[in-house]
Amino acid sequence: MRFLSLRRARSRLRKSTSTTGLFGRSYASVTDADLDFFRGVVGADHVKTSPEDLESFNTDWMKKYRGASPAAVLPSNTDQVSRLLRHCNERRIAVVPQGGNTGLVGGSVPAGRAGVGEVVLSTSRMKSVVSFDPLAGVLTCEAGCILENLDAYLAEQGFAMPLDLGAKGSCQIGGNISTNAGGLRLLRYGSLHGSVLGLEKK
Repeated sequence: MRFLSLRRARSRLRKSTSTTGLFGRSYASVTDADLDFFRGVVGADHVKTSPEDLESFNTDWMKKYRGASPAAVLPSNTDQVSRLLRHCNERRIAVVPQGGNTGLVGGSVPAGRAGVGEVVLSTSRMKSVVSFDPLAGVLTCEAGCILENLDAYLAEQGFAMPLDLGAKGSCQIGGNISTNAGGLRLLRYGSLHGSVLGLEKK
């Protein structure tokens, strides 16, 4: 069995001249019909395709990694996420979820070359606090909530998030959970995954 570093794997995909993606899997190119479907789900204003609009999605915050996504789609709820992913799965379109794009290893940067790259599914519009139960100490929120905003929200009620990071002003809780982010409160509260009671996916 062969193992590739993330950097080597992404470099190999970017240099590919076909639609063959990582580990030999074949993915489809995004067509105008696909873009029309995306717009029908999230609205035309929330499907980004111009080079200028895609710049922030295709590059990490340290400018170390650069992708080539043909489109960034910004859903506002889990139902839209479900519809988008179902379509991409049926069409074999590669997708990379992206939160605040504050990671240090390029995991949220889309791989691929122009026209064949992964579609970015951004959670930036999913930033609502659904509920908070002070008796149980349970917070329910959407994946795009900024960590600093959640901490401020809980502080008003005498609570705190079990996580604190230097990027708290821009990182999103969905990305924090997906990477099991550590940070300054790790020793006191333990692994972030240990604080998660459940996830909603449709």
